[in-house]
Amino acid sequence: MPGFLTASLAPRIRGDFAFGDSALGISIALFYVVSAVGSTPAGRLVDRVGARRGTALVAAFTGICCMAIALLARSATSLTALLLLGGVGNALGSPTVSTLLKQEVAVHRQGLAFGAQQSGASLGALLAGLALPSVAIPFGWRWAFVVAAVLTLAAAAFAPRAPAPSAATAAARRPRGLTSVHALGLAAVLASAAGVGFVSFLVTYAVDSGMSEGAAGLLLGGVSLMATLSRIGVGLFADRAGQEPLRPVAAMLAASVVGYLLLIAGEPAVIALAAVLAGALGWAWPGGLNLAVVQRSPDAPAWAVGVLMTGLFTGAVGGPLIVGLLAEHELFTAAWITCAALALLAAATLVATRRWERRRRL
Repeated sequence: MPGFLTASLAPRIRGDFAFGDSALGISIALFYVVSAVGSTPAGRLVDRVGARRGTALVAAFTGICCMAIALLARSATSLTALLLLGGVGNALGSPTVSTLLKQEVAVHRQGLAFGAQQSGASLGALLAGLALPSVAIPFGWRWAFVVAAVLTLAAAAFAPRAPAPSAATAAARRPRGLTSVHALGLAAVLASAAGVGFVSFLVTYAVDSGMSEGAAGLLLGGVSLMATLSRIGVGLFADRAGQEPLRPVAAMLAASVVGYLLLIAGEPAVIALAAVLAGALGWAWPGGLNLAVVQRSPDAPAWAVGVLMTGLFTGAVGGPLIVGLLAEHELFTAAWITCAALALLAAATLVATRRWERRRRL
């Protein structure tokens, strides 16, 4: 929520102090850099202290970030510095919630649970968008951050009271060297770079290609909805007896290449179809990969999810930079080919990981 709110409320924030597009871009990028750098250490910490204390830490960092921005942000520099606290909370979030889900949800329902968890990002974006007309415009943008801080405390209050890890569990050794968890983290880098790069410039490309701003905004909303539904759908599919989550995820990533390449046509109707395909297929993977890394590291699930989220956030930083550089030079064709190649490489990484695991079991 802190990152999404900052982006959504930027037009109102500019009424209080200078906060241009470059400052917004830097603040959001740094938010995700902190999230990327902090995710793996955060996972190790949650494995050691337990999900209950992890939940308190998430609430503390995120709530303090939002309240401090509401009360203390007086410049782009101070807002960005305070937003870094939210990046720490963001890094702690997925490892903590994943550990809670592993402990509280039956195994045969964990695919659905992790799919729903990974739909939280699109829900956060939706809430941040609604905060502009419902809170920021009538009451002021700072009150939107106050509301987010209250929501953070409520989420922590209603979270399951998971038991603290035993001494034996806390001392469980993480796998040494490179593992399949690290391979899945690499796949997350590639898939996230393709997906976030695509989403970041979809509206700009659609408008430049002749689509109205309103239609382009609706298209982005439709893509987000399809991504949410597909994440839950992959989780439900993985819950079927004997289903390996990597197989459908790899297939959908490979199929999303068609959507990315169709964007090259540059016609509004084709762009709409291509975007829905890319959103439904190319953004279905987070819940499935989350489930996969937890399955592969049952003794240190938070660490495994931290590795995965490091990959996701790294791709979220790198993808828009690559696509933006190409778009700046009017090379959208090359940009969409790059997204397609990244998605295909992500699918190939998952296939190679499954084959490597099968050979190890022989």
